[in-house]
Amino acid sequence: MTDAARPLWIFLHVPKCGGTTLKAHLERHFVMDEQLVEFSHWGRSYRKTHGRPDFADRPPEERASAEILSGHQTYYGIDRLVPGPRDPRYFTVLRDPAERCVSLYNFRWSRGHAPDDFTIWYRDYYLAEQRNYMVRFFAEALYGTALPADGAQRLAMARQMLTRCWFVTTVDRWNEGLDFVCDAMGIPTDWQHHRAAGDSAPLPASHPSQSEVVARRLALDDDLRARIHADSPGDVALVDWVRARRWPLAD
Repeated sequence: MTDAARPLWIFLHVPKCGGTTLKAHLERHFVMDEQLVEFSHWGRSYRKTHGRPDFADRPPEERASAEILSGHQTYYGIDRLVPGPRDPRYFTVLRDPAERCVSLYNFRWSRGHAPDDFTIWYRDYYLAEQRNYMVRFFAEALYGTALPADGAQRLAMARQMLTRCWFVTTVDRWNEGLDFVCDAMGIPTDWQHHRAAGDSAPLPASHPSQSEVVARRLALDDDLRARIHADSPGDVALVDWVRARRWPLAD
């Protein structure tokens, strides 16, 4: 592969979908905030601590050294921040919405940001802020925040975003997906799970919540899964669509 065609990796990181495991592994092999640029609280905290400017404010020769752009605030077209001819490769991972919901609750409860009563949190926070979150995340990544109210239109927009990705998978296949992505980047596959409730490897020192432990306050059962699926049908449809499509580069 010539230097002109070298990949620029863009990870669209949906919260609570296994992305921290990948990013912690990437930091072991790429220079933080030079080669690996994080567009989230993690990256902002690192830049503030080290007195570094936002990526977009850096001169072109510095931005050209980026190899990976990742984070919750990435979007389609962010590759244009990196000058020079590059091969942008967008990739992402989705999760069953019920599993994502319970993971989010355990995470927020561990931080003191959710009540002990899950039903109160679900009613007041999840249904108001997180219903069909993945559909909205990917639709906004391509079209911005001014989305139509119609759920079917939003789902179609999210699918359009994902069809532009080099690789898409789901958390239940993420172990294989991590190996695939690491192989494509030319780095070892000796990654470790991070941010798993109850038991996971420590986060890198660069992470603002490096010592945080996520407790398993709530476990998912069949009744709760059915309830969450009924309340987030768009996310269910999007995950099912991804599983059925099976991006060929992953196989």
